[in-house]
Order: sequence, then structure tokens, then C-alpha cells
Amino acid sequence: MKRFLMAIGMLMVIGSAALAQQRTEITLMYGLGGRLGEIIRETVDRFNQSQNQVKVRAEFANSYDGVLQRALAGIAAGQPAADLLQLEVALWPRLAEANHLLDLSTLPGFRQMFDGFWPVFRRQVDPDGDGRVFVSPWNNSNPVAYYNPELLRRAGFDAPPRRWTEFPEFARKVKAATGVPALALSSFPWVLEGAIFSNGGEMVRNHHLALNEPRALEVINLWTSMIREGTAVIRARELGTAQQDFIAGRVAVMFLSVASRPGLKALAGEERFRTQVRVARFPYFRAPAVPVGGATLAIPRGVPEERVRAAWTFIQWLNTPEQQLAFIRETNWVPIARATNDLPAFQRFLLSKQGLGYGMLQLPTARPRPTESGYLQAMTEINRTLEDIWINNRPVEASINDLVNRTANLFR
Repeated sequence: MKRFLMAIGMLMVIGSAALAQQRTEITLMYGLGGRLGEIIRETVDRFNQSQNQVKVRAEFANSYDGVLQRALAGIAAGQPAADLLQLEVALWPRLAEANHLLDLSTLPGFRQMFDGFWPVFRRQVDPDGDGRVFVSPWNNSNPVAYYNPELLRRAGFDAPPRRWTEFPEFARKVKAATGVPALALSSFPWVLEGAIFSNGGEMVRNHHLALNEPRALEVINLWTSMIREGTAVIRARELGTAQQDFIAGRVAVMFLSVASRPGLKALAGEERFRTQVRVARFPYFRAPAVPVGGATLAIPRGVPEERVRAAWTFIQWLNTPEQQLAFIRETNWVPIARATNDLPAFQRFLLSKQGLGYGMLQLPTARPRPTESGYLQAMTEINRTLEDIWINNRPVEASINDLVNRTANLFR
């Protein structure tokens, strides 16, 4: 009997070893740090524990731009940097147009999964409508207003205005009542995109930046006037500093992703977050509009077929309604698949905390970010130009005209 049990034990060990050898291992390169990065690693662990065919190894690249740079380095070396890349929604077109990403529409089960996405995400990943899709939506979001209710109450407000045109007067009253700037505005163009879209403007038109058009200039001039009055402050690329200032009560309103909630909560602590942080919808000029944010997943060309199948298995698992709900519970990103919204547990989750549902409620007015590959490089120039206007007091129209002219060659 003892020999029999030993034999069975040996067979189990051999069987486990054989199973481990059969498991296809792939690498996911991701660009989010902090609490969101932890959640990505936890999600990968949950997938690895759910089945025995694929093992995903998560590799942190420090930022979305870090993922892009490593991907480019891999291309230059003739070896994919990873089997899966987490590419920010405005970064993937550069790689796709250069034929460095696999067309996911050729993979089994793609059409059923794609048809289940919310329309805005279908447009984001298939901007030409030609059926070729090089990325799959994953962690996606849109911007909302985070505000300090105590600072606003001192100025006689319950919440920030719904219209951008009401913000100058609001900002003056908040500054007068509290002594701190009402708004933190960023030179990174994501929030600017939403404001311009809501004003009937565009970021890119006819293969040029369209920031010198009247609807876009109206937005930039309004923001500039508040910064020059001192009722708003510029937070160029110092996102961490801006969040700390907000939590410390040194600014009353910030515009961040709906998925910034876990990071703000971790920074503030449970009690301070509960009492000092509220959420409101993103403001608008003429009609509500928000840009898509977050990132997508791409499989680089050159990945061996076996690992392509393994990466695709992981992507399909991530896009099941149940896994999206588990992910959203931790991150507050918005659902990619419409079927997620039908889960009773998802509806209960939206009602569980103040402001959780705003990202979902804004999906009908969400728009894709510009997907022309030239926009990636143009964003750097937009940053520099806005900082020059706001920090060095440069004239708005002349600076924006110069920006449009000097970036024109990026879109050719």
C-alpha cells in the first residue's frame, strides 16, 4: 500500500511538471504605477490561477511612454519587447501605421468580442472603419471634476459649474473666499480635448492641428484668463504634485480620470477621502463631450504563433463581463463591453459610492482621441506651447498659430 501511494505521488509530481512545461508563458508590458499598477498585477495573478494553459508575466515599463519606447527599441533590435503591450489610446497609431502590430481582426472570436464593445471604443480602435483592428480596449476612462466640498461651501457653492463659461466667476469667488486657486489646469492636452470637443471644435482637422480655429481658441483664451488672474494654476506634467495639492486643500477643483479615484483615495486616506473629495461631471461649453482615456492592448508583429494564441486568450478573458466587473471594482475604469452593464452586481456597484457612475453616464457623449500618428509628436509641442503661454505670458493667438504651422509636417 505504501509503495502504491508513493507511486501515485510520483505520478502527480510528474503530471504537474508536465503541465507546467505545457503552459505557454507570455509577457505583458504595462505602464501604470501606484495602486493601478498593483491592480494590474493582481489581475494577472488571478488569470494565472484561473487556468493552466497560459502564464502571464507582468513587466512594468514606468509609464505609457516607457512602454512605447521599449516597443520601439524592440522593433529596432528585431525582437518584440513583449508579447502584449499596454499602449495609451493616442500612442498605438504610430506603431500600427508602421505595420508593427498584429491585426487582431484575423484572430478567432474577434468579431463577436468587437461587436460587444460600446460604440465609442469601436471607433477608437477602428477609426477608419475598414475592419482592421490593431488594439483591443482594456483600461479606459474619461475625465471628471474632483472637488473639495468644504472649500466650495465657503464660497457658497455645492458643486463646480456645469458650463465652462461659468468658471471664471466661480473661480474668482472661490479664490476670494478661500485664498486658494479654484482650479488646477494641465498643459497635457487630454482635458483640453474634451473642452474643445464640447465647444464644437476639433484638435485635428484636414491633417493639421485645429487649435487656431475660433472654437478652440475660445477655450484656450478662457483658461488663460483664469491662470493670469491667479484663480487657476498650471500643473504642467507634475500630476503627483497636483494631486497632493488637491488633497492638502491648496486647490479646490481638479480634472482627472474617473480611474484616478483609487490613487486619490490611497493618497488621502479613507477618512479624508470620504469627507474632502467629491466628484462631478466634466463641464462643457455648448454640449457635453468627453475624450476617451486610458489604454489598449496590442500584440506586436513577430510574436511566435503559440504566444499570439496565449496573448489572445488573455485578452478575451479580460473582456468577459465578469472579469471587467472585477477590474472595475478596484480601478473605477469604465466597462468596455456593453454586457457588463447588464450585470446586476455592476448596477449595485455604481450605486455604492458617490460619483462612481459618472464615467459610465458620460459614455454616450464620449469621443475617441485623435488617432493620426502625427498627433503623438504634436502633443509634445502642444504641451510646450501652452506652458509658454501660461508661464511666460506669451500671446495666445500668435503662439497657437506658430504651433499649428510648425507641426504641419508631422501629419504629412
